[in-house]
Amino acid sequence: MLTIHQPNYWAYPGLIGKIMRSDKFLFLTKVQFDKSSWQNRNRIRVKEGWKYISVPVENKGKEGQLIADVRISNMTNWRNQHLNAIKFAYQKAPFYNIYFPFLKELYTKKWESLQELDIYITNFVLQELGNTTEILYDKDFDFQGEKNELLINICHELGEKEYMSNKGSENYVDIGKFNDNGIDHIYINYDGAEYSQVYPGFEGGLSVLDMLLNCGPEKTREIIMDDRNYTFSEWNKKIL
Repeated sequence: MLTIHQPNYWAYPGLIGKIMRSDKFLFLTKVQFDKSSWQNRNRIRVKEGWKYISVPVENKGKEGQLIADVRISNMTNWRNQHLNAIKFAYQKAPFYNIYFPFLKELYTKKWESLQELDIYITNFVLQELGNTTEILYDKDFDFQGEKNELLINICHELGEKEYMSNKGSENYVDIGKFNDNGIDHIYINYDGAEYSQVYPGFEGGLSVLDMLLNCGPEKTREIIMDDRNYTFSEWNKKIL
């Protein structure tokens, strides 16, 4: 089974779970950058609830640019700001000290490409969780088409006859077109799971960083791979 997704900044647990349930996963970067998406921001836990950490990007006069072409704006020291925000929020988390060396190394490097930063983080998380899915990159291929046609062409070129989408893609995925091209389709939706956080109460909808620092890799993998934390559609149907 194949899944595809744009690179996200500190992806949410559901994306990691979708990747790890697949035989193959493709990072899709030759599509339009969406500045209101999770491609350059995510949420971390703070005492008051949650806050965004956002990577500044160069987008003036670059409307419609592809994710692959998005450059990070290093006019401000956003890397130091993010490291300090994470330190302030999580320094008392059980696994903070284990992951601080990675965080320090991550935010010491002067990143220029947004997709390279996102992919580097995601691959680190996947490695920590013992991922066995084959990871592919669209830069290594010449896929053609848009929207459904693009996804179907990717499935054909990679020799996959099963495709899994997030529930959020229901508005544009045409299951009939997939079926007409010999591809079965299934939806997945991460419902979430409560776990112990640094501050009292539970705040959902955060990045996988929160889960990793609070729970560690073994518990994080357990939560992410537990099917009870997801809703799946029937094959070739939407989630009811």
